Amino acid sequence: MNIGNGNITQALEQCKQDLENFKNAKVKCGIIGRSGTGKSSLINAIVGEEVSAVGEIETTMKISEPIEHKGLLFYDLPGSSTINFPMDTYIETMGIKNFDCVILVTSDRFFEDDLYLITEIAKLKIPVFPVRTKLDFSIDRALKRGITEEETYNSIYADLKKSLENYNVKGIYLTSADYPTRYDLNKLLDDISNSLNSIKRERFIADVNVISHNLLKEKRDLSTKLISRYAALSAANGLNPIPGLDISVDLGLLYKMSTDIQEIYGLKKEQIHYSSTLLGDNKSKVIVAKAVQFASKYIGREAILLLLKKAGMGFAKKEISKWIPFVGQAIAAGLGYKMTSSIGDEMLTDAEDIASQTFEAIKGV
Repeated sequence: MNIGNGNITQALEQCKQDLENFKNAKVKCGIIGRSGTGKSSLINAIVGEEVSAVGEIETTMKISEPIEHKGLLFYDLPGSSTINFPMDTYIETMGIKNFDCVILVTSDRFFEDDLYLITEIAKLKIPVFPVRTKLDFSIDRALKRGITEEETYNSIYADLKKSLENYNVKGIYLTSADYPTRYDLNKLLDDISNSLNSIKRERFIADVNVISHNLLKEKRDLSTKLISRYAALSAANGLNPIPGLDISVDLGLLYKMSTDIQEIYGLKKEQIHYSSTLLGDNKSKVIVAKAVQFASKYIGREAILLLLKKAGMGFAKKEISKWIPFVGQAIAAGLGYKMTSSIGDEMLTDAEDIASQTFEAIKGV
């Protein structure tokens, strides 16, 4: 039997490989800074979920396992030039040569040991992103003295730019974890994303928080790719000559696709909880309700079977067509692709709508 050979088989195999590469990709990001600079809060703001402990006392006293959020690995590292972590051995001790990027964090200014690290890390050709956190605190204090928000931002930015003038950094980013859609956090995520290779960039875009219109667009483009890859796997399943195997395989594919889209758009319970902490009660209730509706409509075996029934693309047509030699398998493959694409597009539209509403609500706080 020649069905599935040649270009079709190669294309399906490439889609399968691309999906596996995406699933297995890991982005390793080192986050370096002194106690109290807000590293944990920054990590949580980046991913849109409470994945790192936030406290008033030092939480980074030793080298520990990375904070993992799906494909993102954050290595929350102590500052250098301490008794435990001297500058001259810091780079090697922390394993920085294995990172994809380094975020250097301060809530005030960059010190001599920070500047030393920038120089040494740049020698390894690893991009360094200097971040000044807690900008909202500085703005609030300045407002009490009659200094505007814009004046405070420009003054702090100018000071940091001057101190980093002769150092190889990718930019300067002023941020606030309590107001993730304001200031430069979106620019930081865009610049980190652009520094990564294609598969790691996909993984990064999938796993970061929706804090800008650009990220919404990037997530749509990525989700469209993923839907096509899942649809291709469903088509490959249609080429399988064994009747009865389709149902479990297709349900598994659709379940994985639905959970991927749910996570990409920040609609899981943990992600919605984090968004709710940034919103008032009334706004958060609306968002929570919409996320629950999404899960009940798309997540789980019964939900997916109902979608298939409503779409009029049941498994019966695929099963019957498989008994027709050669042509039947091509029909089954086409039905599988169409079925998965159609459901995926519907999921994407709904997920994007909820994520967009959440973003706009947080932006308005």
